[in-house]
Amino acid sequence: MKKIALLIALTYIFVNTLYSSAQDTTEIKLNKNEVIKITEDETKTNVTIGGNIFEIAAADENVKIRIGKHGLEILETPEGTKWDWRKYEEEYVDQDLDEADQRRKDRRRFTPHWSAFEIGLNSYLTSDYTMSLPSDLSYMDLNTGKSFNININFAQLGIGLSRHFGIVTGLGFEFNDYKFEGNNNIEKDEDSVIIPYYPEEGIELEKSKLSTIYLTMPLMLEAQIPVKARRTVNIAAGAIGGVKLGSHSKMVYYDGGKQKIKEHDDFSLSVLRYGPTLRLGYESFQIYATYYMNGLFIEDKGPELYPVQLGFAFTFGD
Repeated sequence: MKKIALLIALTYIFVNTLYSSAQDTTEIKLNKNEVIKITEDETKTNVTIGGNIFEIAAADENVKIRIGKHGLEILETPEGTKWDWRKYEEEYVDQDLDEADQRRKDRRRFTPHWSAFEIGLNSYLTSDYTMSLPSDLSYMDLNTGKSFNININFAQLGIGLSRHFGIVTGLGFEFNDYKFEGNNNIEKDEDSVIIPYYPEEGIELEKSKLSTIYLTMPLMLEAQIPVKARRTVNIAAGAIGGVKLGSHSKMVYYDGGKQKIKEHDDFSLSVLRYGPTLRLGYESFQIYATYYMNGLFIEDKGPELYPVQLGFAFTFGD
């Protein structure tokens, strides 16, 4: 989100500078540590904040837009207009820094891998650490292949202890679907205890699920192991906590036409949850696993089940 806002601000500054300034170089001081420098020549304009560069370059009918190591090139060819997404291996170097200063700066810069789009599967374990549920809890059996977990980790903060090792935290939204295998859903009794819900005789549920939304925050240690061409293998481990924002159940069936029943309720779900998480990946591709230690439901208000998640992620922190 910060990068998007920054891009909008830079574009605004860039356009205004083109029409209001005849200087080759313009500097705008944001604070004592950050300076926006706009450098123009006949073919391109560079906008610099520290060591990160936003660049627009135009030559004839070709246009290049670049943000850090990622860029879009729009090329006019005899076959027509071509769009080419690029990832550049080399990083920009601030021209005001000599090579020694740049190396020291690179060693200090630590970029975490929390901000991401993640997709995986939900399940849960019993108190005996098994996924096999006893017969009296058969109504909680899941169709695991359709019980999706989607996470949007939209903000991150990395505190570098070295160039390739640091502390990671941030914020994210966690969307969970628990799709039931049986012809049932769940509901609360008069004491807010979770019990099974079964439809009327003769009705077969086409879809039956419980959905939750949590706001999450991790606290992890991340190590980045350099491999060839400045790429890294990344390992992060620590704890993750969540606060419930909402939950609902949904059932779909046919009875003289397609029928849908959607009920918003707290379903005696744990408002707060926490547990260990592990992430392993290469560059922007990650695999993650999370286990929540305090149960899906409030103690004594529902089955003693502990959520687990396993999936993969595409990070956008690089």
